Amino acid sequence: MVKRDAGSKVITVFAVFVFIISLFSVGVFYLSARALFSTISGHATSVGEANLTVESAVIINFTTAQINWGSGRVNSGSPSAGLNTFELNNVTDGNWTLQNAGGLRLQNLGNVNVTLNLSGTKTAAQLIGGTSPTYQWNITNVESSSCLNSTGGTDALAINLFYNVNTTTALICPRFQFVDSADTIRIDFNLTIPSDSFTGALGDTITAIAFATS
Repeated sequence: MVKRDAGSKVITVFAVFVFIISLFSVGVFYLSARALFSTISGHATSVGEANLTVESAVIINFTTAQINWGSGRVNSGSPSAGLNTFELNNVTDGNWTLQNAGGLRLQNLGNVNVTLNLSGTKTAAQLIGGTSPTYQWNITNVESSSCLNSTGGTDALAINLFYNVNTTTALICPRFQFVDSADTIRIDFNLTIPSDSFTGALGDTITAIAFATS
């Protein structure tokens, strides 16, 4: 009986030892499997960047930069002749011939809206002379909404009317747009040439200055 009990105890101890080893193996397998599955099914995050800078460009250009009525004179018996840059009826009481109707054309070729300022270098008296000469300009949109006011509207704009040409810089358009469908204006002129005006070649230079705006 003693030998049988001892054998039973040995068997029991061995069974417990095997059970402990089994538990240890299961634990090791669980930990190993967990690490493996974490490696296989886990995720990592990394961030890259793409950077660039777009420079603003203020570019305006006279696409039509010259107006020429050629040579002429006031008709005999008339006190003065009228010249303008419109497509029709651009000479009255004189024999000049307008070479390029449609006025000066100015385009915003940049990538920002601009405020547009214009100036001439001569007054009517300095350019034409004589009795009651007239030298005026008129700003209109070639493409609708090219010139807007400072709030983006069309109210209170000094366009579509003739004003005396300024010899000092004058604000003409608070917001001259750059979008392709609305970036071109025209500058028309109206001149009165009295019969006692200066003679010879007469002319003036128009300067456009632009500053970036919103």
